[in-house]
Amino acid sequence: HLLSYLYYFVSRNSNFPAMSIEERLESLEKTLDNYHDEIASVRSKNAELETKNTHLQDKYLEADEKISELQNLIEMNGNDVTKKEDEVDGDEGDGSTPMTPNAYTFLYTSELFSGPSIAGMVTCSIQYTVFSLFLLDLLNTESVPPGVAALVRVVQVIAIIIAFLVETDTLTALFAVIYREGFDEMANSFNGFAPWKYYVANFLLGGQGLLGKVVAFYLIIFADNVFDLLLNFTAVMFISELNEIVCFLATDGYVGKEAETLGKKIEEMQFPRRPPKGIMRHVHVLIHGLIMVGAFVAFSFVAFEQASQESLAEFVKVQFGDDVDPTLGLFSGCYEKQQTDGWGAWGARVKYVQTQSDRGTGDFQYCLDDGLQTWVFATNQSEPVYNDKFTLRSAEERSNSFDLLDAKGDQWLFETGNAISEFQLGEIDSSRLETECGNTNITVEGDTANSIEEICPVLTVDADEIGFSGCHDWSRTFELLKNNKTEVMQFYQHPVFQGDPAGPEWLEILFFTGRRWVLASASKLLTKERNSTNTGREDVISLFENKTFWLLDRPTDALSYLSEAVNQGNDRGTPLGLQWYNARYADGVAFPFADISRPVD
Repeated sequence: HLLSYLYYFVSRNSNFPAMSIEERLESLEKTLDNYHDEIASVRSKNAELETKNTHLQDKYLEADEKISELQNLIEMNGNDVTKKEDEVDGDEGDGSTPMTPNAYTFLYTSELFSGPSIAGMVTCSIQYTVFSLFLLDLLNTESVPPGVAALVRVVQVIAIIIAFLVETDTLTALFAVIYREGFDEMANSFNGFAPWKYYVANFLLGGQGLLGKVVAFYLIIFADNVFDLLLNFTAVMFISELNEIVCFLATDGYVGKEAETLGKKIEEMQFPRRPPKGIMRHVHVLIHGLIMVGAFVAFSFVAFEQASQESLAEFVKVQFGDDVDPTLGLFSGCYEKQQTDGWGAWGARVKYVQTQSDRGTGDFQYCLDDGLQTWVFATNQSEPVYNDKFTLRSAEERSNSFDLLDAKGDQWLFETGNAISEFQLGEIDSSRLETECGNTNITVEGDTANSIEEICPVLTVDADEIGFSGCHDWSRTFELLKNNKTEVMQFYQHPVFQGDPAGPEWLEILFFTGRRWVLASASKLLTKERNSTNTGREDVISLFENKTFWLLDRPTDALSYLSEAVNQGNDRGTPLGLQWYNARYADGVAFPFADISRPVD
């Protein structure tokens, strides 16, 4: 190249002035240096081009990968014509749907009895076992309360809505079984996939979700306060979410390497969403909604049953102790349920009113005063009971109680705070209603008529004992008091006995008063009616046939003797074998105490 250039230069510049050899050499050296610079510049540009070429090759490889991905997506989503038809029809079916990660997914994406499969089986077993035991315990030990407060009712409705919105296992299983989205993709991606495992796993998932909703429903309707409702409801929701918790732990590597790998693959797995057109795409939601509607229908039925309060006892029987207040024994007997103002679904409670008018007018009510909030007993009370208007109250505060029988085992207190010596309360079975609250069908020995109990027709004081003594000689023999129809007179569902009359003014009457048997002179019993001592059998019979409460209207010395206390457990229907005491009247009390310091021989 240099020689060619020199030849060219000399031939073209032969007309230039002649130069010395030194000048020409210097010129050639400069020319040579310039060429060296140009050669270096060309090499530098060549290196830059090689770098750009390498970068372009990398870009080409990336573009090739993108093209491959796009081709795969096109294959998965169908050809362009199908996609355009879907767009024209307004069908948003060109999205992708991820797999639902839960322990039940392990059952059909892994080999049978592999690590992930066993994890899914254990989770399924735990959920079904816990829910089943929970449900059996509820059905055997709990019952629907007779009523709940308004706040509890509102929380119950909210809890049912949350149960169906938060617990979506049933909805997920319905979606999977009905639409089978990603069925083919899962079959190609998971070696352990099998159609039968897919259906079994989803049926188990849906059954678990449905069982959890049943348990939650029973917990909701059995609860009578907000705290228990929320606490138990939270426990059920935790058990229901256990399958998702196990899947999360498996993906994080806490259940083994195989489960971790499968869990991550499930999380990354996506398949095209191809929902059906029209109403068919919402079938799973409609089914889930129908289940929710059914739950609310059942809940409404329970709420109306509680509002009617039909589950409460219609009649209860009460036995009061009389050691502190001797008049309380007179109010022993049957009490009938009555509705109060308000609707039971929003907190109104019933009251129990004494049914037998000849035993007084007592009633049991629930006092809503902040100082009480418990069941109370009041006598001659027509208005709602407040702090200063009750005779007895339950010592237990139970703001969520709608059933008087809840207080049957409580200690009952007077307004002064003193405890009553004895208090018995129980429901009367409908088959024994007439026996317990009506007139007892008494049969004398030897009578062949149907009877509930047999009563001795004549009672005699033991000849070896002194017997009753006082201002006159009391009878030692007592016989049943009968009217002209030979019907035995009854009082407090017990027979009335008359003494051996020594004369009209000394007619003696032996009868029961709800807690104790008493012995009285007929003349003193009838003083209020006759204002005369000339009292005979017919007057006494008329008094006992009068169905009004009269015991507290008698003179303060009307009763002479009282027996020991009789309760429902040892009541034999007659005064046989009882210890007797002289009567002791306290100031301001119309019914006497039994003076245990003066027993009768």
